[in-house]
This record gives sequence, structure tokens and C-alpha cells, in this order.
Amino acid sequence: MSSPLSQSTTARDEEVLSLDLEENDYLYRIKRDNRIVYVSILDGDLIPPDSRTDSFPILSHLRKLPKWDEEWTTLTVRRASPGSTDSIESTADEFPPHGLDLAQLDLSPVVFYNFLDLEFIARVSDRISRVKCHHTGETRILKIARFAHEIPALQREVSIYSVLAASGFPLSPRVVGYVYEGTKSRTVGFLMEEIEGVVPGIQHLDECRKTVGLLHAHGVVHGDLNRYNFLVDGDRARVFDFEVAVVQRDGDVAAAEEEMDSLEARLRDETGVGKRWLVG
Repeated sequence: MSSPLSQSTTARDEEVLSLDLEENDYLYRIKRDNRIVYVSILDGDLIPPDSRTDSFPILSHLRKLPKWDEEWTTLTVRRASPGSTDSIESTADEFPPHGLDLAQLDLSPVVFYNFLDLEFIARVSDRISRVKCHHTGETRILKIARFAHEIPALQREVSIYSVLAASGFPLSPRVVGYVYEGTKSRTVGFLMEEIEGVVPGIQHLDECRKTVGLLHAHGVVHGDLNRYNFLVDGDRARVFDFEVAVVQRDGDVAAAEEEMDSLEARLRDETGVGKRWLVG
């Protein structure tokens, strides 16, 4: 079905939570009343350049789309025919919402939380936030996959945390819960305990070496040991961010040796690679 743009007349509580902009197609993740929905724009010129990044102007254009007032979880929007300038086609639920493959995870020790039940305190990066859990009042660190293409890295990371928890590795944050949108089949993130410490410099080389050596002894090569993936508290360095980590194959020590050899240079690095920001 196709029709010209027309303004929605239905009042909803809507907010753009996340966006991913490519050259000519855009993804938006939107809070819509008590649900999280997704919009894929396949013809970039449907939204003017100065209206693509801020919630209010984005929504002012999206609300004119066909089917906007209907119930859907994902909406795919394109021109009804090539070269058309005034006729828009919207398809409800053309693509499924994303989620972790729960069958691949150890779920026994953790709790599931609805994303909308979390109180946001501050953004650490595009995908990481400090949040408060209403049920416990505790502050946690939330990491999510905002869109489907971010799921593989998140899946890898939670799998590594499961491996480390099972082996008793003591120097990474504990995963304390998984976060879903709507239903558990749409699990898009996890909660970690909040840890304290300072970002290490070269003066913390011994502490970081001990941690990396222990990590390797537990069978994991981190793969991205920039200095911002450690926090040092007293005489211990804790490590996190396992998106590219791998479980070592038996007898394969080359990657672990290379990682350890590179650690000193990583701690001396002052370029800011890996540095996160905080907005709250």
C-alpha cells in the first residue's frame, strides 16, 4: 500500500532512543508508549538532513508515514516506486526484532529485567549506560545491542562472561541480569555490577600483567586491551569489554603471548583509543 505523507493524529508517548545512519538508509529505535519499536528508512531523502539526528524533528517526519498509527514492532519505509517523490510505502513487521540466542547462554544465575523498568542515570557511550534497577535500587551498568548488527558482538561478550564465571575468574565484573524489550525472546542486553577504580597508566603495569596472565590461565584472550578496558583499585586491576575475546585452543599460546607483549605499549598510549564518555 502506498500513500502521500500525512500527519498522524494519534497522541503517543514517543522518544527516539537510538539511531544508526548510513549513507542512504537509516535505523531508528523508538520508545512508543510502553513498547520499543524499530523503523528502517530505505530511502534516505525521506527525512531532510537537518532532521535525522534529534528526536523531535525525526518523529515529526515519522508520524507522517503510512501505517504509523497502526500496531507494529518494526516498520520498513521506502518509496512506492523508483523515482517517486510523493508516494511512500510502509511495511509492518517486514523484519523481526533482534535478540540474543538464549539457548547458547547459561541463564541459571541471572535475573531478567524489562528495559522500560530501568531508570537511566547517565550514558557512558552509545551502547553503555549507568542505570538503577527499580526493584532493588542498585546502580548497574547496562550494555545493549541497539540494532541487529550489534548482536554478534554482544553474544560473544556474554558467552565469554559465562566462561569466566564458570571458571571462577575473579577480576571482571559480574553479570547480574539480562535485559529484554517486551518479551525474553527479545533480550538485547545485560547488566553488570558497577565497579570502581582508576584508568591505569604505565605505573600500573604489574597489576595489569597479573590480571592478563590470570585471564589467559582461565583460557581467554581479550583481544582489545586498551587502557580504558581496565580499572585499577588498590593492588588489583579488573578487566572488561570482551566483545572480541576468544577462548584459547589447547596449546595455542601465540595470541596470549602477543597480547601480553603489547600490554606495556597499550598502557603508555595517550591517543584516547577506547576512551568512553559520560553524559548524565
